[in-house]
Amino acid sequence: MSSNMHYENSGLFINFDCPSCGVPVVGEIDNAAFDGLAEPVSEGIGTAISKIICTGCDEPYEAEVIAQIHGKQVNISGHPQIYPIFHDDTFDAGSDAFFQEFVPSDAYGVYEFSHNELDRIDLTTQAMSSLKQPILRMMFVQYFVILEAYLGDRLINVILEDDEKLLALVQSVAALRDSTPKLIEVAKDPGYVRKTAKNYLQEFSFHRFGDAAKLYKSVLRVDILADEETAKQLNEITIKRHHLVHRNGRDNEGKPVSVSLFNVLKLRQCSHAVVKRIEDAYQDYRSERLSKSMSENMATRKTTNRPWGKKSSDDGEVW
Repeated sequence: MSSNMHYENSGLFINFDCPSCGVPVVGEIDNAAFDGLAEPVSEGIGTAISKIICTGCDEPYEAEVIAQIHGKQVNISGHPQIYPIFHDDTFDAGSDAFFQEFVPSDAYGVYEFSHNELDRIDLTTQAMSSLKQPILRMMFVQYFVILEAYLGDRLINVILEDDEKLLALVQSVAALRDSTPKLIEVAKDPGYVRKTAKNYLQEFSFHRFGDAAKLYKSVLRVDILADEETAKQLNEITIKRHHLVHRNGRDNEGKPVSVSLFNVLKLRQCSHAVVKRIEDAYQDYRSERLSKSMSENMATRKTTNRPWGKKSSDDGEVW
């Protein structure tokens, strides 16, 4: 993480309710910015830590701004349940053209890019006040869609480039494992299995997180739910999404389902946590695969370059 702070302006205004007395805590804290020229990308992350005090009870809070390539987040130390309201200025006018024109293709790149676009909605402006509820509903559904798309894209990326992972997927899914295609169809298309598996994933409902977790456990050996609390949160999020999408924002009793800023930020946080677990596992998988490939290449070169041929069964040299 970059130790330097790159400020985009004089500060960042935040707003949250004090958990001790309920009085709004409003103030300006030190800002931070992502360094787009740093390599690797993780070295470009900027941070800034400030103190802010509640005017209602004099409770002091430590606020940390973290500026990453996809935008900013503000954490209140010791209070993970607090989600400060602030305007993310990462992509305001005047930002580096790289960020404006960047179009990703990798699953994680698409995920971050999609979040960037959504995070730019500023709910703090007066003009948004009358539209806040429909916009919050839209944002909630869209954050959910972004997570679903990522879950499918990441698995598709993996099985298309790795036959072993393709086999792992087929073995774990009865619909694929037990299918009985005609031999002529397989003979005519060498990529039949890969295409069939890809189509299955494209049609799979990844908002069934329990079933999606089984696929990831088989292919990348990662538990995307991590614990019972995460599973519970995702289940509650899925129910709310169902009411919004399929019942026009009403529950089974016909009562309106409201979406708060807390609901949106909680979904965003939960989504990031799931994706981080998957990306950590994906990077481990990539490293293992690279290491294995390098070892196999070295072994092949040693065998090929031996001028006297192969060793005999009694370890004697064949001349």
